[in-house]
Amino acid sequence: MIDMVAISVPFMPEYVHQVGDNAFLDDKFIAEKFGLSMEGQIDYENGVPVVSRLRHKFESIPSSFASLAFKFVNGTDFKCYPYIKIVGNPAKLLQGHNVYGSDNLSLCIQCIEQAFCFSGLAPIEYLDWAYATVDYLDVTYTAHVESRELALTVLDSLTSIKVGQKKPYCDPKFKTTRYFNKGSRHSQEKIYLKEDELNKQISVLTRKYAATKLNHLRYQLQQITSESVREYAYGAIRLEARVFACKINSLGYSTSFAELRDPSYQAENPEIIQSLWLSSFKPILQAFEGATMNAHNHTEVFEALKLAHFRIKKDGSHSYTKANKLFDLFNTITTKGYEHTKRTHDRATWGRRLKEFQAAGLSLAQLMNFTGEVSNVVPLIRFINVDFAKQLPADFVEPLSLREQYQQQPALLRLVS
Repeated sequence: MIDMVAISVPFMPEYVHQVGDNAFLDDKFIAEKFGLSMEGQIDYENGVPVVSRLRHKFESIPSSFASLAFKFVNGTDFKCYPYIKIVGNPAKLLQGHNVYGSDNLSLCIQCIEQAFCFSGLAPIEYLDWAYATVDYLDVTYTAHVESRELALTVLDSLTSIKVGQKKPYCDPKFKTTRYFNKGSRHSQEKIYLKEDELNKQISVLTRKYAATKLNHLRYQLQQITSESVREYAYGAIRLEARVFACKINSLGYSTSFAELRDPSYQAENPEIIQSLWLSSFKPILQAFEGATMNAHNHTEVFEALKLAHFRIKKDGSHSYTKANKLFDLFNTITTKGYEHTKRTHDRATWGRRLKEFQAAGLSLAQLMNFTGEVSNVVPLIRFINVDFAKQLPADFVEPLSLREQYQQQPALLRLVS
């Protein structure tokens, strides 16, 4: 599913002042046409106040199903031209929740545009949508396990995984989430328990609705507390990749808003959503490949090593010299830890040993989970299965576009600007 979209829309050139390499909008124009609340710095020159470094913080546009965020940037960051940045969750905007949702790129991209335009907050005729770009897409797939306890074990197993530049990070505020590549401008990944996140959303919305009695909060609560949503969230492990424009381009895909909102683009590139997700998560998932045994059962490990690595001698008997050496190495890893043992080998030798372990049925993730600590978590024999064909409930119906929903039920679905 497409879980989040960020779009930058530049202003029409006739409203932009160009001085050398600098392009900006007049502060008075911003105040009159958009009514935006700006913050900045005030200095005094000869007793006269001088305002500088004006900036606009993200503002929220609430709706019946979810909120949309936007901010005005006056050409002061990586984009030299002044623009409006719009960020929204298409699944929530279209259906009131993001426990599951559509991967229809055109539907989701247009949803962000329509939600912003319907708000009436900004005169959209000043914006040059033809040159709008997609800054990032959050692409998410879900795997289900039998219980929350098993899901927590999966997260614990991820704590020691380090693949290239992708190293896990756990924020104490979000104990059921593991982050990878945090701060990267190419892609960022996170794996988390959806049921925990959903319960927090329900708790927050319940308090807000009790305090305000606003209808759009009541509609949101109705959606996220429905039986089908709660059932799908149970045992759900979310694997979410935020893929930025530079990575999208490097994979050969466009970041042009005009192209991506056209249904024909995904029709010509049907693999685009899976491709973006796999490009981010493949290194992490590869660490779990090859696991066919319990790494804490030493007898099972030794027998697997002997089965995979033996030599038949001239007299017909079997030699297990290599298996014995690998088992000795395995014992060192389990007692002193993966990282400590790795440092005692050169890179080429260590790489060969890892392949030999994987050939016997031990995954890289299982080995990495041995830290040398007595309290080490038992790693999973089987990781999680992400089935691309089973990402939606059987009764899922693709939502209508925001425009069509508004036309059918304007009293129910509304933007509150």
